[in-house]
Amino acid sequence: MSLGLQAALALFPIALGGVLLIGFRIAAKHAMPAAYVAAVAVGFLVWQMSPSRVVAASIEGLFITFDLLFIIFGAILLLHTLERSGGVAAIKRSFDGVSDDRRVQIVIVAWLFGSFIEGAAGFGTPAAVAAPLLVALGFPAATSVMLGMMIQ
Repeated sequence: MSLGLQAALALFPIALGGVLLIGFRIAAKHAMPAAYVAAVAVGFLVWQMSPSRVVAASIEGLFITFDLLFIIFGAILLLHTLERSGGVAAIKRSFDGVSDDRRVQIVIVAWLFGSFIEGAAGFGTPAAVAAPLLVALGFPAATSVMLGMMIQ
């Protein structure tokens, strides 16, 4: 089997998930199991993986997922704690005091603060923390989310 065909088959479950989510607008709770079944089928049929290896890889994937969820949950918990304690307002005042120029605020919050959070926690937490701060500074929600994703 050619290397190109192997690469295409390896990408098939990822592409299937993307097409189901974006193209057909199927909920993730339905699209991701379909992508998982496709990955298992490719593993069995193309790479002749044993059932024990498929089970082991699936369990490893669950452990990695739980690690990531704990980190992201911690970031969201931090954000809610900051909101309830007034910390977001204090941070907003601090960022407002640095510059009235909106472009400078974007650079400070999205790139500097976002990079700091990425270094401290990683795994998408800058988008979860920086985007609400940008909204608190008065930026549109869509712009804030887009900037939060750009700093990943």
